[in-house]
Formats: sequence, C-alpha cells, structure tokens
Amino acid sequence: MMAKVIIKDLNKGKYTSQEEFAQARHDQFESALKKFKREVQAEGILRETRARMYYVSKSEKRKAKQKAGRRKQLKKMWQDRRYSEY
Repeated sequence: MMAKVIIKDLNKGKYTSQEEFAQARHDQFESALKKFKREVQAEGILRETRARMYYVSKSEKRKAKQKAGRRKQLKKMWQDRRYSEY
C-alpha cells in the first residue's frame, strides 16, 4: 500500500523521488511531535503524572508547601540584600 501512495504522489508532481517523499513524511512527523510536546508541557500533563505516581499525605504536602515558601522567602531576602549594597 505504501508503494501505491508513493507512485500516486510522484505522478501528481509533488515529489520527484522517493527520498523526497520520505523526507516530507519525516518533516510532517517531526512538526507534529513538536506540537504535541508543546501542548503536553503547556497543559502540565507530565508534571501531574509524576506527582500522582505515588501517594503523598496531606501533612507531607503541607510541609513541602511550607518548605517552598521558606525557600522563596530566603531567595527574595538574599536578592534584596545583594542589590541593596549597590
């Protein structure tokens, strides 16, 4: 079936050789894969999947949130201190 598609496309004048046809198919696949990866990343599917791989209790979530807040607070403090010297 693949040969029939190649011959049909070659006869239409779209491609001059089988290599060009294969390259065009490869380019279409690459662009579709890039688009898929962008959409998956934008929707946060991988991040959510990794987070759901194992159970995290409410207390662990709360501790992680507090730790992240403290880290963010320290980072801001150090940045303020660094730029206030100049």
